[in-house]
Amino acid sequence: MFEGISGRIAAKVMERMNAEAEREAVRRLDPLQESKVLVIGFGPGIGLECLLKHPVGHVIGIDPSHVMQDAAAARNRAAIEAGRLRLIKGTAADLDPEIGPFDAAIAVHTLQICRPFAPTAAKLAEVLRPGARLIGITHAWAARKDYGDEALFVDAVSRGLREAGFARVSNRHADADGGSAVLHDAIR
Repeated sequence: MFEGISGRIAAKVMERMNAEAEREAVRRLDPLQESKVLVIGFGPGIGLECLLKHPVGHVIGIDPSHVMQDAAAARNRAAIEAGRLRLIKGTAADLDPEIGPFDAAIAVHTLQICRPFAPTAAKLAEVLRPGARLIGITHAWAARKDYGDEALFVDAVSRGLREAGFARVSNRHADADGGSAVLHDAIR
């Protein structure tokens, strides 16, 4: 999806267009000291960089794009070398349960492309410890593009998380994108 020259162009666009949502997701998560955090679809690594400014213990990011892997690794090289960050190529549905449990997870502008969503929700329930928090922020336009309607996207993700065993799932509009982004806030 984000490979080659088009992937490099997309990475530059994401650096500008997604930064506000990345910062909001980290702010809402408010990660605890020494926590282990999963970042789903980390793109060019802006959110990773923001998250690593907090005293988190370890961050594992997963993204299927070679271009995004390279951009995020270059941006966060010091954290990788310090052993605070590990990048994995793949999707959330590919996660090996052995890398968990995680204390928290962030997914910025990625939940809409995890289709069907049920396998992703089940995998998240498997790798997040009970009580772990998931923050997902998605452009409203992307939700409409991939689901045909924002409400259908909200319902599919919320239902998938509940059916996977998340204890609390809420959604509303995020501050990012002038308030037009969708925020999912769930507790495992």
